[in-house]
Order: sequence, then C-alpha cells, then structure tokens
Amino acid sequence: MNRSAIRFFGIGLFLAGAAFQVQHMLKDKEIASTSAISQQSYDEAQQELTQVKQQLAALQLDLQNAQKKQATTPVAQKKETPEKSASDGTRNMVLIIQSGMNSNDVGSLLEQSGVIQNKLDLEDYLQAQDLSSRLQIGEYELHSSMTIKQIAEIITK
Repeated sequence: MNRSAIRFFGIGLFLAGAAFQVQHMLKDKEIASTSAISQQSYDEAQQELTQVKQQLAALQLDLQNAQKKQATTPVAQKKETPEKSASDGTRNMVLIIQSGMNSNDVGSLLEQSGVIQNKLDLEDYLQAQDLSSRLQIGEYELHSSMTIKQIAEIITK
C-alpha cells in the first residue's frame, strides 16, 4: 500500500468516528427531551400501582385460604385389597398418588399398608436413582412381594 492510500484510509476512519459521535450527541438530546415525565402521567402510574398492589393482596389472601383448605383435606388415599391368600402372606394394595405427594408420603403409605418394611429404604432408593421428582399421579396395584426397585419402576413410569 502506498502512503496516500493509508492517509485516505485514516482520514475516512476519522470522519466515520466523528459522524458517529455527532449522531450519539443528537440521540442523547432526543432522549433527554422525550424522557421528561409530566406530573399527570406520574400520578396515573402511582394510581395504577396502588390498584395492582390491592389486587395482589387479594390474590395472596385467596392463596392462603386455598392452602388452609387444602391442608384440611386428606392429601393421600389408599385402598387396601384383601390378602391374596392366607398361605401366601403377601399384602396387596392400590396406591393412589395425587398431585403434591412426595416420596416421603408414598413411602409412609406403603409402610403403613405393609407392602414395604421401611419407608426410608424407598426414599433412599428414589433419591439415589434421581427418581424422587418423577413420581407419577395415578393408581398402582402393589404387593409386598415386590422389590423396592420394582415399586419404584412402577410409580415413576
């Protein structure tokens, strides 16, 4: 490249930078003039904010009432079916998993019905296999001859 080409290139960069600077200065003046807030629009915004806060308070109250109501209703249901046979010794049950139940709730129901010996075994297995959050809502027929792994596979499908 010759000297004059480099000189013209430098002058072009200088002029481009100057043009960007002028544009930036004009844009700042526009923003300053359009960002002036009138007292009336400020008052309207404050009034709208007050209304939204009142609506939020009403919704929070409704949520608290719904949570209290849900706390008084039973979370889980279980239906035990009669034992298969007296000589078999297995315990059968239909486990109903509802929305909001966790592995602790399920383990407690299974332990109470005699399907598993210890609810902590089920909880530990579900956590170790990263299945605690994969409980599926529904009805499941379970019996005491099943292993923890088999039960976990059924209720986390």
